[in-house]
Amino acid sequence: MKNKDAKKPNYSMWSDISFLLGKAWELIPWYYPLMVVIVVSRALIPAITMVLPSRVIALLQEGVSFERLVLEIGLMSLGILLCAAISEGLRNYVDFRYLITPRIHLGCDADLKIATTDYPHGEQQDFQNAMTRRLQAMNSNDSALEETFRMVQRLLSNLIGLGVYGALLWTLSPWVMLLVAALTALGFIARLKANTWVFKSRDKWAPIDRKMNYIEEESGNYKFAKDVRLFGMSGWLCELYDSCSNARRAWGIKQGWVEFAADAASCLITFLREGAAYIWLIYGAVTGSIDPAAFVLYFGAVGNFSQELLGCLKEFSDLHEAHLKIASFRELLDWPDQFRHEGGRPIPRDGGWTLTLDHVSYRYPGADKDTIHDMCLTLRSGEKAALVGLNGAGKSTMVKLLCGLYDPTEGRVLLNGIPVTEFNREEYYALFSAVFQESAVRPYPLAKNVAMTDNMDRKKVEKCLELAGLSERVSELPKGMDTKLMKYIWHDGVDLSGGEAQKLMLARALYKDGPIVILDEPTAALDPIAESELYEKYSDLTAGKTSLYISHRLSSTRFCDRVLFLEHGVIAEEGTHEELLEKRGKYYELYEVQSSYYRSGSTDEEGELINEAEMEPV
Repeated sequence: MKNKDAKKPNYSMWSDISFLLGKAWELIPWYYPLMVVIVVSRALIPAITMVLPSRVIALLQEGVSFERLVLEIGLMSLGILLCAAISEGLRNYVDFRYLITPRIHLGCDADLKIATTDYPHGEQQDFQNAMTRRLQAMNSNDSALEETFRMVQRLLSNLIGLGVYGALLWTLSPWVMLLVAALTALGFIARLKANTWVFKSRDKWAPIDRKMNYIEEESGNYKFAKDVRLFGMSGWLCELYDSCSNARRAWGIKQGWVEFAADAASCLITFLREGAAYIWLIYGAVTGSIDPAAFVLYFGAVGNFSQELLGCLKEFSDLHEAHLKIASFRELLDWPDQFRHEGGRPIPRDGGWTLTLDHVSYRYPGADKDTIHDMCLTLRSGEKAALVGLNGAGKSTMVKLLCGLYDPTEGRVLLNGIPVTEFNREEYYALFSAVFQESAVRPYPLAKNVAMTDNMDRKKVEKCLELAGLSERVSELPKGMDTKLMKYIWHDGVDLSGGEAQKLMLARALYKDGPIVILDEPTAALDPIAESELYEKYSDLTAGKTSLYISHRLSSTRFCDRVLFLEHGVIAEEGTHEELLEKRGKYYELYEVQSSYYRSGSTDEEGELINEAEMEPV
C-alpha cells in the first residue's frame, strides 16, 4: 500500500497553542480584546491585595486622619471587587459565548476527516486510537481544547504578576529570587516527567476505552436486548466490562502513583523555596534593615511571587498535558491519505467502462498470505458478471479493490486501460452504484435514505422504490416516503426488516444510477419470492451498465453473461453457468451439493456454501 511508512506529523506545544489561537483569530476575533481585559484585571487583584496592608501601615506611620485611611482602604477594596467582577464575569461570558465556537468547528473538521479518510484507515488500530483521542481532546467544555484558551489567559496574568513581584524581590535580594527560581525549575521537571509518562501510555488506554464504549453502546441498544435475554448474555457482558474496567483501573493506579510522586516532589520543593525566602525576610526585620511597612510589602511579594511562579509552572505543566492531547487530535486531522483526492486525470465519459485487474494481489496488514493473489481479470463494458465462491475466497476484498476502497499490494486496477491511481478517487467512487451486505440505513426519512440528499427527485425515488420491490411497504407507512426510519432515534420512527433494508439499499443504488453496478449478496436477507423477482428484474436494472453480482448461491448466476468462481484468492474457473456445469469441475461439484440440499429439503435458510475455516480478515 502506498505511503505505508509515512510518518505522522509531530507538533510542539507552541505550535499547538499557535494553531488554536490562529483558529480563534479566524473565527472569533473579538476574543482577543476581551482576553486582554480579563488578563489585566486578573493580574491586578493580587497586586492590590499585596499593596493594601503595606499602605495602611505607611499611612498609620504618617499619622493621617481616620477619614483618609478609610477612604484609601475603601477605594483599594473596591478596586479588588471590580477587578474580580470583571475577570470572572467576563471570563464566564467568553467561555460560553466564544470558546465553544473553535471546538465545534474543529469537531466538524475531525468528523469530516473520519468520514472521508481512505477506507483502509478505518481498519487500522492506530487510526482507531486516534479517533478515541479525538474524544479525549474535545468531548466537553472542560476538554483540552477549550481549557487551553483558559490556561493561556491564566498564564499571561501569572507572567505579569511574576514580572512585577520578581522586580520587587530583586531589590530585596537577587540571591533569594534566584534560589526560588532554581527550586521551582526542579518542580516543573518533575511534573513534566509525569505528564510525558501519561502521554506515552495513552495508546495502551485507547483500545480499552474503545471496548468499554462498545459494551456500553451494545448493552443499551434495544435491538441487542433480545439476544441478551434469550442467550443469558448479561453475565458475560458484565464480566467483559469488569475485565476492561480492571485493566483500565490498573493503568489508573500506575498513573496515580506517578502523579503522587510528582506532587510530593513539588510540595517538598515549595517548602524549601518559600522557607528560604521567609527566613531572609525575617532576618532583615530583626536586624532593622527593613521597616514595618516594607516588611509587610516584601512579605506579601514573597507569597505572591511564589504563587505566580507556581501558577506559571502549573499552567506550563497543564499546557504541556493539553498539548499532548491536541497534538494527537491534529495528527488525526493531518493523517496522511494514500489515495489521490485532488486533481488527477478526468474520468472517461464515452466508450463505456471496462474494469481490469492487472496481476493484482492484496494482503491485509499483519496477514501471512495474500487474500487476492496475482489476479488478472477484465470486466467488459456492459457485461453482467457473477462472482461466486466459498466464504473466505476473497470476494468482498476483490469488490473493494474494484471500487477503489483498497489499492492493491501488487499490480494495478485499470479503468479503460488507465490506472485508477491517476484519477481523483472521489470522482472514481461516483461511477459505482453498489449494494453491500451491510445495510446502511440512516436516521432520515425514507425518501432521503434513497436519494441521500434533501434536493431530490421524488418521482425518481418512487420509481426506484418500485423497481426495488418496496412500493407496497412504503404505502403502508404512516407518512409514506416521508416516514422517519430507526425507532431508536425517532419516537415516531419505523424499523425495516432485514429484507426491506436490503431492498432500500437497492433503491439507493438505482437512484444514484452509476454506470458500474456492484451487488454484493443483495438477496441474502430476501425471501425466495423477492429473490426470484430480483433475478427477473436484473437485466432491466443493469441495462447498459457494467455489473458484478456476488452470491453464495450458484443458481443465481443463470442470468449473467459470465461466472467467475473464486477460490483461495484466485479465479479457479470462469465461463457461463452452462459451460461450467459441462466442465464438471469444482463449480459443478458445489452446484450439485447445493442443489441436492434443495431437492432433499434439507438446505439451510439461504442455501449458502460456508467454509468457516476460511474467513477473510476483519
